[in-house]
Amino acid sequence: MKRLLALIPVLMLAALSFAQAPRPNPAEFSHVLSIDGVGKVTITYRSLHWNEQAYATAKLNEQIRERLNSGIWHRIGTFNTDADLVIGNVQVPKGSYGLGISFDGKDNFSLVLGNGGKDMTIPFTTQQDSPLVSYLAFDIRPSESGGYLIEGRSGKFRCWAEVKLPEAKVQ
Repeated sequence: MKRLLALIPVLMLAALSFAQAPRPNPAEFSHVLSIDGVGKVTITYRSLHWNEQAYATAKLNEQIRERLNSGIWHRIGTFNTDADLVIGNVQVPKGSYGLGISFDGKDNFSLVLGNGGKDMTIPFTTQQDSPLVSYLAFDIRPSESGGYLIEGRSGKFRCWAEVKLPEAKVQ
């Protein structure tokens, strides 16, 4: 009887965990910037769920952070560009790349573009005062400077970098 009574709290916790709504699998999203005379820039990615506890643990533990950066977050999608461009201060030749993200122990986020076993790490400007965003979201849009901006949001972080495209060819 004592064993049965001891088992009741465990069964109740198990029942509660199954009663919670399951998280959907990460959806795949795609954003396209298309400019006449230049071509297209296409970002396709899986919208990962933000997990504050896992992030806080990884932020403080370099080994866990490295596993997260080189594993789950390293290839979350693709980045394709029809033209050479500059993101932040990094030259990105036209082509197809694996898309990933990474971060360090000081909340600095970067975009990671990989091609042929070589990664380009593009530092983002990061703010941590945004409203909570439960799933990773990227956007590419015109910026105030007259160029373009690539922005990522997840948790309370907003990260961005300027995108410079070549001049449009007059047809």
